[in-house]
Amino acid sequence: MSLFNNLNPIELGERLRIARNNAGVTQEIAAQMIQVKRPTFVAIEQGKRRLKPEELTELANLYQVSCGSLLRPKAVHLDIRPQFRLTHDNAKKADELIASRTLQKLVSSYVELERKLHKPLRVAYPAEYPLTRGQLSEQAEDLALQVRHSLGLGLSPISNIMTLLQNELQIRLFVHPLPSKISGMFAYHPELAACIVVNAKHPKTRQAMSAAHELAHFYTSRNIAEISWIDSYFGNAEHVLQERFANSFANAFLMPAVAIRRFYQDIVRDNGQFTARDLLFLKSNFYVSLEAIARRLEDLGILPTGKFELLKERGIYQLSKDILGEDLPECHTLKMPRYILLAVEAYQQELVSEGQLADMFDLDRVEVREKIDDLSHLFAEIEDVLHAA
Repeated sequence: MSLFNNLNPIELGERLRIARNNAGVTQEIAAQMIQVKRPTFVAIEQGKRRLKPEELTELANLYQVSCGSLLRPKAVHLDIRPQFRLTHDNAKKADELIASRTLQKLVSSYVELERKLHKPLRVAYPAEYPLTRGQLSEQAEDLALQVRHSLGLGLSPISNIMTLLQNELQIRLFVHPLPSKISGMFAYHPELAACIVVNAKHPKTRQAMSAAHELAHFYTSRNIAEISWIDSYFGNAEHVLQERFANSFANAFLMPAVAIRRFYQDIVRDNGQFTARDLLFLKSNFYVSLEAIARRLEDLGILPTGKFELLKERGIYQLSKDILGEDLPECHTLKMPRYILLAVEAYQQELVSEGQLADMFDLDRVEVREKIDDLSHLFAEIEDVLHAA
């Protein structure tokens, strides 16, 4: 308990307050857990009354965090939950709590590794893009082309948006399991930088669309943390418009209108007609789902409205599965995540243990050991090649 004795009571109290808020626990419930009156508990969070070791253990269990995460000197404890725009829907509260806690834990662990290794993420983000009155779809198309131009993408398909956002925009990006009805999350804090989490349970094409959707929030509403739900709009009129804009931006960013029209015109010119196989080609070429490309063609007036529903009835999904295979979830759509590289480096320098890494990123020790062994072996092979005579 040397860490416990060395940590300033005020700092520990603040960490406990943040952990309690992230867990959605009231002061009254926490006070009851450790059998003290509420004023005494308030004093604990203010650092005016020193916590007992057994009380720390009970509160950590209540908040579903480890004692180590509360005590580690370089652990990061920033409260971003108040920034989240929540639904106030009782049916969704539990999932919102899980999601917001997941994002905060992942990002805090990422920053803690950076501090241990003295390798901060250096960012220079572009200015926000203010939405104006008028056609949101046109603004989304314009912004999507601007962002593509700034990243040097032109009209080319984006084969891996995850790696693009991580390496080119310096956004902290995670592909991590979330409640199934949540597609992704975005948050920004000056001390954490911009953060995006997409749901690892979803197919990789859905993950790509979710990442593009959250990128829209990065550009247009950076200081509001978002939890994005599948096929669900809620809240006031302004929020609904922002969600619709984000969906329009995601479609335009992944499937530029000019590129789609050009592909369609080339196909019709060469073949005389646009067939179901051509639709599958476009799906594969732009790395999106079958529904996404079909809806985009409908929105652009290339296919009649309602055509996709007819194609579903005629078995287009089975044809897609037979030709392209199933669109399955893929947890490794982000190639070489920076936080994993930092984790391996910190472990090799004995700055963190397997147990600490497992706690930081919600992995079991077997997964941690496998990742460390695989990457350590790969790095060793690369070093051998680099230093070969």
